[in-house]
Amino acid sequence: MLLCKLSQKESFKGKSDPSLQVLNVFKENGLIRTRTMISNRQDTFCFRCPIVLDPEHPLTRKIVRHTHLKLNHAGINIMINNLEEKFWIPRCRGVVRSVIKKCVVCRRYAAKSITAPPGLLPENRVRDAAAFEVTGVDYAGPLLLREGQKAYVCLFACAVYRAVHLELVTSLSTEEFLEAFRRFIARRGRPSVIYSDNATNFVGASNLLRRINWNKISQYCSINEIEWHFNPPSAAWWGGWWERLVRFLKDLLKRTLKRTSLNYEEISTVLCDCEATMKSRPLTYLAEERGETMPILAAMFISDIRENKIPDLDQIDKSHFAKRLCYRHRLKEELRKRFRIQYLGQLARRSKQKKPTRTVAIGDFVLIGNDLQKRLDWPLAKVEEVFPGKDGHVRIVRLKTAKGELIRPIQRLIPLEVDHSNYETQKLLESTKATSETIEEPKSLHDEESEPNVLFETDLKTRNGRIIKKPQRIDL
Repeated sequence: MLLCKLSQKESFKGKSDPSLQVLNVFKENGLIRTRTMISNRQDTFCFRCPIVLDPEHPLTRKIVRHTHLKLNHAGINIMINNLEEKFWIPRCRGVVRSVIKKCVVCRRYAAKSITAPPGLLPENRVRDAAAFEVTGVDYAGPLLLREGQKAYVCLFACAVYRAVHLELVTSLSTEEFLEAFRRFIARRGRPSVIYSDNATNFVGASNLLRRINWNKISQYCSINEIEWHFNPPSAAWWGGWWERLVRFLKDLLKRTLKRTSLNYEEISTVLCDCEATMKSRPLTYLAEERGETMPILAAMFISDIRENKIPDLDQIDKSHFAKRLCYRHRLKEELRKRFRIQYLGQLARRSKQKKPTRTVAIGDFVLIGNDLQKRLDWPLAKVEEVFPGKDGHVRIVRLKTAKGELIRPIQRLIPLEVDHSNYETQKLLESTKATSETIEEPKSLHDEESEPNVLFETDLKTRNGRIIKKPQRIDL
């Protein structure tokens, strides 16, 4: 009761305070209370006439914090109902919400992960390139063979034309992947850029390729080193352009195999059929009217354009060969133009995206989300370094944990602190700064004795910058 009297004396100018005009207040034993619609009920006096408290006073937040802990971190509605048993706090819901938002225990279990705006497609995804010059690789499976052996599908996806190449392997080792990679290069050509996740076989193959002395190789041939890019750990959505093809392949195998068990040769044949089906899917709009141009297919950029209505035994002379060469060149150019306008034009028409909820900065404390663990077991980490993209948005950070350093995407991070970029937080900081700047100089001791509400001689302040006032007298 004594603390409530001190709080009211610092916050209000008695019953005639302008902020209390909307309430039916009265004073009882030195405390300002308000009459409610249930004042005539036979109940406790604090419930019928609660004590009025300032929502911005530190004591009010301490009481709300104590109630939050006493009720075992209860929600907003339960806390409001419990506080209304004794106190009347204007804008109580906002005060309770801010206290719960700053509770570390509640944020650990209720905070949501950080979101980032969708990034622009990199140049390797939209530039003019040959088929499979920019490739993404991933594994699908396992598939059970008739002999009881497991098999896996190594999928190579073209980043530009969305073509696909499938290789059947019997192991996830680095040696098996290198053999499948050799078969891919022999059939589709040598890629210049490869994207993949952080699987051990991909990392092992990349490490082996880095050991090669390319300065010595460049003296004998003109082969360039393959540029290998890895996605951030635990960020499967970064490889969505090949993960979608993996899903497409799984759907085809489910509808084709069902419960059938095949041997190695049979499953290889089925994969070739699935590959042909995936390459023949339309990339652009399929028109229903007759006479319209056929949609663009991924197979058009792998095997050259099929020449229809031409006999095999045409007489080939120099002039005819030159005409056919120009004709084929013109068809290729028209196909490239159609791909640019129809397919890449569809990618340019993006729907409206939501803005990120908050940003992450160096020094923030976060939880590292993991799909294989419960939220209670997620480790705590501190942001050591941020990696902004070309558009300035941070999507990858370096974290320091108790066991070492990790690199994770921000979608895996659960913030535990208040976002200082929030509008309400910035407004509160600006108001606090303005209040501290407008504080007058302390008066002399003679002037302090002549005024009822005097300051301490040392001019003490609270954490929020509020000057601690010494009351003249308390009516008990």
